[in-house]
Amino acid sequence: MNKNKDIGGIKSVNIRSVDIKRQALMSSSAVQVFESFLKENIGSEVLVVNTNIGIGIYYYSKNDYSTFIRESVLLYTTTYIDQKKLKFRNSLNRRDVYQSFCEALVTFSQYPQTFLAYAKKFIYLKEKNKTSRFVVPILTGFFEEVLKVLDKTGKVPHYEKIERVKSKFQKPNTDNKVIKELITQILLKKHHN
Repeated sequence: MNKNKDIGGIKSVNIRSVDIKRQALMSSSAVQVFESFLKENIGSEVLVVNTNIGIGIYYYSKNDYSTFIRESVLLYTTTYIDQKKLKFRNSLNRRDVYQSFCEALVTFSQYPQTFLAYAKKFIYLKEKNKTSRFVVPILTGFFEEVLKVLDKTGKVPHYEKIERVKSKFQKPNTDNKVIKELITQILLKKHHN
């Protein structure tokens, strides 16, 4: 028996409004409270992505919490929107989460500003949730894979802006910097001899 085998898996609940207006289903402060609530009840591997298009809730667990999440969303959004206009989509395995996540990104890529906003938000959330061991690394893999595919087809809107945002959050490797400085010093001394 493989002890390293994952006992759980990534799952998601995606919520969209069928309303024509494009507005966030929850305010950013409500999302923070909601995410904390979910982490207390499901576990620390929860990520809530809130956009003007909908909410994506990603979690890593052996249990299916989709009904709990659905009911919680309904409680948290009662004052914001007409709940009859919400559509829920559950993905209970990695393949379904991958398909849903990638479909959303490819759809967003047809709307450059929406794609840029989503990419910036995802990069920000990735940085904010650096301690995530499962959800963020898995979604980051999905995100990078879609970016590569869109780049090959030439359909990545605002590619340069996205790369700038990504590089802003990447910290230079201090070991590499020290090594480069040492090599430079050695080469300078070699030229003096």
